Amino acid sequence: MIELNNPLWQTLEGGYKGIKYDASVALKQLEQATTLNEADAIYLELWDELHHQGDVGLASYYAVPHLVKIARDKQLVDYNVLGLITVIEVQRHKNNPPLPTQLIDGYNEAIAGLKELAFSVVDKQMDVSSTSAMLAAIAVSKGEIKLANAILNLDSEDVIDEFLENY
Repeated sequence: MIELNNPLWQTLEGGYKGIKYDASVALKQLEQATTLNEADAIYLELWDELHHQGDVGLASYYAVPHLVKIARDKQLVDYNVLGLITVIEVQRHKNNPPLPTQLIDGYNEAIAGLKELAFSVVDKQMDVSSTSAMLAAIAVSKGEIKLANAILNLDSEDVIDEFLENY
């Protein structure tokens, strides 16, 4: 995990191919958040910049260990952190850049730690999209990428009803 003050952040692409995004700025803000409401606006930026129409970049990958650590340390776990990390991991297995060698261990450790974050909210009252993100995060943490992707797409009552009509 690279430090948030490392100049490497300024050279990394986010979810928009060819466009650099310094995720360390938003991650530093997230470290200062004390409530989920404060974190929401920061997550909105991270969702927009780290993932775009199936594309993720190196900034997305480097952000994952920080997102897990911040959520765990601050106990700020909701749809945003579970969903964003899960989407990044699912998209990583598609037509996106490979993980840099120096990031592999820290990234994989963070993905494994996603299970702990998901379990931390299992008893909370959640809507369908939050429950979907929680279940997909567990699937990703176990290496079940296709299952996670399927669960992420079952994020509304209408989609679930449509799915169940076919099965």
